[in-house]
Amino acid sequence: MSKARSDTFSFGPFASASAGVNELASNLYFAYLFQQSHKYYMELQSEYEKALHLGEEDKISQAAYEIQLYEGVFNLTLSYSADDELES
Repeated sequence: MSKARSDTFSFGPFASASAGVNELASNLYFAYLFQQSHKYYMELQSEYEKALHLGEEDKISQAAYEIQLYEGVFNLTLSYSADDELES
């Protein structure tokens, strides 16, 4: 039958390089996701301020809820990153 393909080297001269490439890829993807989240968060802030100015209660409450959600996600991400850095 077919063997599962592994793109990483678990031993030998390329083992540490392979681990480094995997960590780099994860960090780049995390940075991309964080950038996109921050961009959307700033858009939410803008929508919230616009809704406040216009007095649209429904949009104010929805934007405030989403802003709190993103702030919670950012705080969780920062605490996870801090814990991960302390372990290494």
